[in-house]
Order: sequence, then structure tokens, then C-alpha cells
Amino acid sequence: MSSLEIISVANEELAAAASGYRLSRRLQILTFILSVTSIFISNTYTYIPALVALIVQLTAWAVRLRAGRNHAIGDEGRRRGLLLNAFGPTSERIDLTNWLNRISPDTQDRARKSVDPDYFASSAQTGVRRLCEHLQENALWGKCLYSAAATYYMRFLFAFAGSAVLSALVAIPLASGDGKLILARVLVAVLAFGAAITQINEIMSWRAAEGQIEAIDRRLDVLVSYSDDRLKSDRIEALFAVYGDYSIATAAAPPVPRWIYLRERDRLNDLWRQRTSQTP
Repeated sequence: MSSLEIISVANEELAAAASGYRLSRRLQILTFILSVTSIFISNTYTYIPALVALIVQLTAWAVRLRAGRNHAIGDEGRRRGLLLNAFGPTSERIDLTNWLNRISPDTQDRARKSVDPDYFASSAQTGVRRLCEHLQENALWGKCLYSAAATYYMRFLFAFAGSAVLSALVAIPLASGDGKLILARVLVAVLAFGAAITQINEIMSWRAAEGQIEAIDRRLDVLVSYSDDRLKSDRIEALFAVYGDYSIATAAAPPVPRWIYLRERDRLNDLWRQRTSQTP
């Protein structure tokens, strides 16, 4: 299997992960709506939307766990494809087979039909310099996409929090003081809080990855000025340290929603072309 095919399979897994995270976010919004509805009901029927909200939130967490698995598989494949394209074929067939065994045949078939021959922009020969250029291109895309995702969902979170506060201010005076309904009130409050914390964690992960990759990009900007021979002899440890840091940063952050990637794609391609045209 070629490096481009591996990248295509990895992207299919990452797309599945992004879809799973999107569904999870929508389920969390539904949890919030059900929680608010429960507050406005002043009799024992308030337990119905509260219990439905609990089921929806548990489903959201299950979907998120599955999406996390897809993300881990996709991120591993993207790293393998990047190294394979940079250094050429290797003898590590067992690891590649084990990775493919975790991916459904349907996903692999779809990936083979959507291989992008222009995925890698580097024109360098096989070797460490080619890896350096791959990492630098990925760093530019990564930090910009993470920034765009964090900015958008931060605004969404503010709107979410504002709606929650407004709903509480309206609902509290209207809510029944019946002690039998306290459990339902506590349940919906916990569920709404859990949904908000999940979104906050996503935003913090994107911001952290953005900052880490910005630092990585600057380290790569120094390394890319060296020749292939100089990188091999004097800077190989620094390059692989950067690669390790980049792998950690991308593994810790949720995948960027596909619609943000599509929105930013042309702009980032232009940015990369402008940047490489200015390389001394």
C-alpha cells in the first residue's frame, strides 16, 4: 500500500471521527433543551424530560468514545503515511497490517477511490529534508485550523452559556418548590454542566494544540534551512524531537470539523504557496 493510499484511509477515519464529534455536540444541545424543558414543568412529569436528557447525554458520551477511537486510528495512519512518503518503503509490514486490521473493508474501499495524488506539496527527494517539509506544511495547516475551530466554538459556547443563564433566570421563579422534584432539578443541572464542560475541554485542547504547533513551526523553520546531509549529521535528533512533539499535539486535540477544513482549504493552500515562494 502506497503512502497516498494510507493517507486516504487515515482521512476516512478522521472524517468519521469528525462526524462522530459533530453528532455528540448536537446530542449535547438536545440534552440542554430537555434540561430546560424539565425545569419549566412543575409536576412529576418533569422526570420524563430529565430521564430522556440522561439517556441522550449517555449516548453523546458513547458516540464521543467511538469518535475518539476513529481519531486515534486516523491520526496514527496519517503519521505512518507521512513517514512512508518521506523515507520510502520500510520492512515494518506487521505494524501496517495490524493498523489496517482495525479498519473496515468498506472504509478501505472508499479510501482507494478518493486518493489525492497532490496531497504532499514537497518536491524534495526522499529523506529527512522531505520529512521536514511535510511537517512544516502540516504545522501551518494544523495551527490555522485549530485556531479557526477554537474561535468558532468559543462563540458557540458563549451563546450556549448565555441561553443557560437566561433560561435559569426565567425558570427559577416559575419552578415548583415541591421537594419531590429536587432530584430532577439536580439531575438536569448536572447534565447541562457536563455538556458545557465537554465543549470547554474541546476548545482548550484546540488552543493548546495551536500553541504547541506554533512553537513546532518555528523550530522547523530553522531546520528546513539545512541541507539533507547537514540534517542527517547534525540535526537528526532535533528533527525527530519535533516530529514527536507534533504527534503528541495532534493526538491530544479533537479533529477539526470538516466544514471548517473546507472553508479554510483554499486560503491555506494560498498561504502555503506564498510562504514557500518566499523561502530563501
